[in-house]
Amino acid sequence: MKKWKIKLELITIVQENMKIIILIICGLLPAVLYGQPLIENAENFKVGTVLVFQHCETENVQFGNGGANQVWDFSSLKIKKSETTIERMVLPQSTKHGELFPKANLVEEYSDNRLVYMLKTDTENYLLGFVDTTKSLILKYNDPMLFAKRPLKYGDTITDSYTTEYSMKNFDFKGQGTVTIVADGYGKLVLPDNTYENVLRVKITQEQTDILTQYSSVSKTETISYIWFDKTHTSALLKIDETKSTHYNNKSVEYLLSETH
Repeated sequence: MKKWKIKLELITIVQENMKIIILIICGLLPAVLYGQPLIENAENFKVGTVLVFQHCETENVQFGNGGANQVWDFSSLKIKKSETTIERMVLPQSTKHGELFPKANLVEEYSDNRLVYMLKTDTENYLLGFVDTTKSLILKYNDPMLFAKRPLKYGDTITDSYTTEYSMKNFDFKGQGTVTIVADGYGKLVLPDNTYENVLRVKITQEQTDILTQYSSVSKTETISYIWFDKTHTSALLKIDETKSTHYNNKSVEYLLSETH
């Protein structure tokens, strides 16, 4: 019984962090020859960029419809007072774990002690690793995940596969997954503090299988996320995601308060 409690605890921690990682995936979409708007700068962060996100209550929040000329009205979102996240774009060598990811050239450093290591080019971002210092979790993508591709257009679709490896509390995990991305709608986005025109919505479906090697036990997780972009910001304007698995279910909602460079 004790072994099963340990396994369940570890699986839950990992799935919580996989949910966080999927919130980072916002691009992955090549341009096609139809549809509007064209988003040319999604996730094209530079060192020194600072993002602030407001967390919201999730009850009764729906993703809304896809398609052309939509109006997504989230003006009635209920904010969680004093619950914000700050993301800073920094160089890998300025972080404690930078040497673990020698190919990384940019890091998203979160105010809650999470670090996302990536390789960024002019047109693509690759996810190389994830660190959560509060849970002593270091996750490496042996087969990196392509998670941003510029530009983005309505109707674009792509699927990418990846593999992961990580250890926690003296237990070893190996994982593999597939991410399917669809730019499924465009129109107007209404938030509690602002209204955005010519917005592109991106639907992300991530399916991952993790194996706890010491016990040969398998857990499967599915996360569905919807993320909205406009032409002005490099960051997403709104993120809504829902994670489901045998042991863990979670939903989160957050929107952009500010983006500075």
